[in-house]
Amino acid sequence: MTSTLHGTPPDSPRTSGRAPSRADDRQVNGLLKRLHFFAGVLCAPLILIASVTGLLYAFAPTVEQVMNHSMLTAEAPEGASAGNRLPVSDLVDTAQAEHPDLALSGVRLGDNDETTRILFTDPELPESTVQAVFLDPWTGEVTGDTTQYGSAGSLPLRQWIAEGHRTAWLGEPGRLYSETAASWLGVLAVGGVVMWWRRQKSGRASTARLRAMLRTGGRGRTRTMRLHGATGTLVAVGMVFLTVTGLTWSSVAGTTIGDVREKLSWGTPSVSASLPGMQDAPDAQDAASAAAASGGHAGHAGHGGAAGASSPVRVSGLNQGSVDRVAATAVEELRTPVTITPPSAEGQAWTATEDRVAYRLTNDAVAIDWATGEVTERLDFADWPVAAMATGWLIQLHMGTLFGLPNQLVLGALAAAIIAMVCWGYAMWWRRRPAGGLAGPPRRNAGRTGSTGWERPTAGTVVLVVALVAYGFIAPLFGVTCLAFVAGSVIWDRVSAARAARALSTPPR
Repeated sequence: MTSTLHGTPPDSPRTSGRAPSRADDRQVNGLLKRLHFFAGVLCAPLILIASVTGLLYAFAPTVEQVMNHSMLTAEAPEGASAGNRLPVSDLVDTAQAEHPDLALSGVRLGDNDETTRILFTDPELPESTVQAVFLDPWTGEVTGDTTQYGSAGSLPLRQWIAEGHRTAWLGEPGRLYSETAASWLGVLAVGGVVMWWRRQKSGRASTARLRAMLRTGGRGRTRTMRLHGATGTLVAVGMVFLTVTGLTWSSVAGTTIGDVREKLSWGTPSVSASLPGMQDAPDAQDAASAAAASGGHAGHAGHGGAAGASSPVRVSGLNQGSVDRVAATAVEELRTPVTITPPSAEGQAWTATEDRVAYRLTNDAVAIDWATGEVTERLDFADWPVAAMATGWLIQLHMGTLFGLPNQLVLGALAAAIIAMVCWGYAMWWRRRPAGGLAGPPRRNAGRTGSTGWERPTAGTVVLVVALVAYGFIAPLFGVTCLAFVAGSVIWDRVSAARAARALSTPPR
């Protein structure tokens, strides 16, 4: 990786007297071209899959709302107010009758025109997936019963599309595909823009060079190249954005990024569910007695647990009065839609968190004593670390949920542009191929003579290689595949040189 282009000897008349920057530019350009070629040809199929599934996922939230309109919406009676809703505990009982063997894992309280979701843990469902029963909060009618996935509350169609985007429907091993695609997308974007900028005539003003980068005229391969370059120039920032946010969720790089965030205290905070004076309760009976003594309401043991629990856990605080007190406090303290989560162990409070919905930039949370309905702890979004705030917003942007339909339209246009660029890239590669063969990587110092070996790397090449190595530590799959491309480049050169030598040594017939 530290040696790049087939160079011209220092004493060659073609290079003597040239400024070092010319050799530097030539080396850097050659390295970028080769990297762009190998990554474009070999990683483009992965990027294409990620872009096609990403295009589908971009509009999935809106499609989900349209397809499940009757299940997600409710009509409030004329003149009704929030006080006319049925008690949340009645809705929980109705939903529990549908799934008597499942543990309650949460309740999503919507706006007046939305249904209430009662969520249950089912150990037979995949990770981060819960069973959701939808009920009309005014009539108690069950409007739907299906699964819900993740913190975004995705229903089956959106979950299926998300699984394709994340794993290509190959399960956990498939996450390596999306991580490889994401890690190379930003590199291709930045490298492509740098090459396209350098390709324009030097000496022009920056604005003139930028206008030249956006030209789309010409014929044949020239027009295809200009379409590819102009589109890449326009969407490069978006491609880098997809890389940064995509790697946050990835399998290998995501772990590294998570460790860094934790060490820098940039992680997403959560409200404490511990109840004052209850942390040391020895068992459920003592906890229930303490709660009854403090609040005057006996704790009724029931099934509880977080969304990821594998089996029901008997804890106090799930009786009808407790559920209604917690729901009333949550609606009073926070903005709907809000999800309330029951305690997963004795000595814990319920927690309530504002859901992430379109145009909501903050998500506050509180812990609520189920025996009294009082807030025991509050965590406002304004108190989050700035990095955690930014991460939350960027992830919502990537999912197309931060700004609703406009957000989804921008993501859809970005995905469509990347798809077009992949197609144009393959078209250029195909048109460049020799008759009866396939196009190879860009030739080293095309048109030059005297090239005998791999020349000493210039300062620009060293800086570029150091940057790639550093990025490789953050995104290990990029590092591994980049090394594979370097090895492939060396092998290609050796094979090409051997063929050329054989051709020269073979006497003409």
